[in-house]
Amino acid sequence: MRPSSYCIFVPLPDEERSLLFHGYSGAVDLVSPLVADFLRDPRRQLDPASSSLPEETLGVLRRRGYITDKSLQEEREFVRQLGIRVHRVHRRHASGGFLVLPTYACNLRCAYCYERALREKGSQWLEKRMDEGTVEAAFRAMDAIDPNPRKHKALGFYGGEPLQRENRPVVAQILGEAVRRGFTTFSAITNGVDLDAYEDLLGPELGIGFLQITLDGPEEVHDRRRCRPDGTGTFRSIAKNVTRALGKNVRVSLRVNLDGENVRDLERLASFVADQGWHKSKKFRAYASPVHGAMGACRGQSLGRCFGGPLEMRRAARGAEAPSGGAIELDAVTTSLARYLAGHLGHRGLPQWKTGFCGSNMAMYLFDPHGDIYPCWEVVGHPERRIGTYGDGVLRLREDERDKWHGRSVVRVEKCLDCAHLFFCGGGCEAAAWRKRGAWNEPDCGDFPEIFQEAARAVFRDHLAARSSGGESDSGRR
Repeated sequence: MRPSSYCIFVPLPDEERSLLFHGYSGAVDLVSPLVADFLRDPRRQLDPASSSLPEETLGVLRRRGYITDKSLQEEREFVRQLGIRVHRVHRRHASGGFLVLPTYACNLRCAYCYERALREKGSQWLEKRMDEGTVEAAFRAMDAIDPNPRKHKALGFYGGEPLQRENRPVVAQILGEAVRRGFTTFSAITNGVDLDAYEDLLGPELGIGFLQITLDGPEEVHDRRRCRPDGTGTFRSIAKNVTRALGKNVRVSLRVNLDGENVRDLERLASFVADQGWHKSKKFRAYASPVHGAMGACRGQSLGRCFGGPLEMRRAARGAEAPSGGAIELDAVTTSLARYLAGHLGHRGLPQWKTGFCGSNMAMYLFDPHGDIYPCWEVVGHPERRIGTYGDGVLRLREDERDKWHGRSVVRVEKCLDCAHLFFCGGGCEAAAWRKRGAWNEPDCGDFPEIFQEAARAVFRDHLAARSSGGESDSGRR
């Protein structure tokens, strides 16, 4: 017997005990320092006869996976096979995640635009727009990929800028065609500048019910970073359209792209959000996100220093005395993971193993106006990353390329097999791994281990608060 290689220890402030998670059994326990020390070295052979722990405690540790009779390699191979089986089931039950890119053209010239490299292809390529025939071909391809009408079907719009005023006819056609085919949920990642042209297409009932829109600071800061081609600002148009969307009962996720240039202005933007009353709506959320490597600013452009990840961004924001007063989340990644861990704790069936990082590792298909199909919005416009083509009544999927994305489970990333966090993390962003290391089967860990610690402590605090208020018993814990 030996300690499992997949024990995760979370020290608790003001507590002698630690939270103990098991990476694949799903177990979570509160343990004493004696138990934690007993389990810390997975290479140490255990002798239960000479252990200072009671036999009853040892039995619990065995049953919950913290102690194993598998060797290091046997346990590693067990985890690999478990992940392969679970990911296969996840893919079997995943509905096609379809996104449509009506055009690569955009009505803004953002300082950190990911399309900077794509502009080298010329305006004719960028400005090509889907027409009636392209839309019909895209939907025929979707029917072939996922013909099951009983599955929940969601459709997203991406760009370029999908909701430009000039795109309205084709967007209306796409929505109409999708509704006829049984799609029920619609979303768009948009800059929000021309959203007033789409007011009658917004709403939770068979309209666009979710929008991600970006504001990068108070007016003069935002307008410097996210302006039109002629240099004019967009802040006021976007702000009016956020109010318009909330009035149509649309969920709005307001994103703030932060770097060294605008981090000190976050508090003023938060005050603006509060003045507008947006934060009072249950349909509204605002969060900060670091400008990352896919954006031009991190390649030596004119913007200030980029942050290495969400934790560095958060420290910089707090160091700049810009805590945002809660109107804009600085801890969005930690909060999201905490929700996942809370769901994991309350789930009574099998553990909620996360075998992939996002939809691109399951069933994401993004259709562009040139007849190309991509697995991820981080790689659109780069034909070497496409997973197929459509048009002329023919769907051509490159099965080998599709499997690199949809089949990328965390256990296919060899380095991840030695990490206790693997089924909580999912292996990180595949596109980032390509960008940083030139390989799909490399991990992209980022700040995950530290964020996991924060999220676990937050869930524990919430659990204690719920117990003290009588709102929760221990019956739902793993």
